[in-house]
Amino acid sequence: MFAEDNVDKDDIYYVCGHCFRSISCLNQVLFALNEEYCINEKKAVRTIDGFIIKPKDYKNRIDEIITLLSADRDTTREGINMLKELISETEILLVK
Repeated sequence: MFAEDNVDKDDIYYVCGHCFRSISCLNQVLFALNEEYCINEKKAVRTIDGFIIKPKDYKNRIDEIITLLSADRDTTREGINMLKELISETEILLVK
């Protein structure tokens, strides 16, 4: 994951961009799994919260991930690890 590889390179903007794109991709996958269309990112995470097929506490976890991304490398790593967990959980949903 590019975000993880760049935490120590003092470019939080770049790391945040990768996290945003990763979350956007997760959103698209979850919309597809629930046979819904994602028109844009506005309210996408909140909409997913109402879906049947999704990782547990998706919106709360996304909100926490975004909150953890900062100039503090340790909290940023924590957020990235949480994002990796969400990605893994979503991958499991794909094979069910």
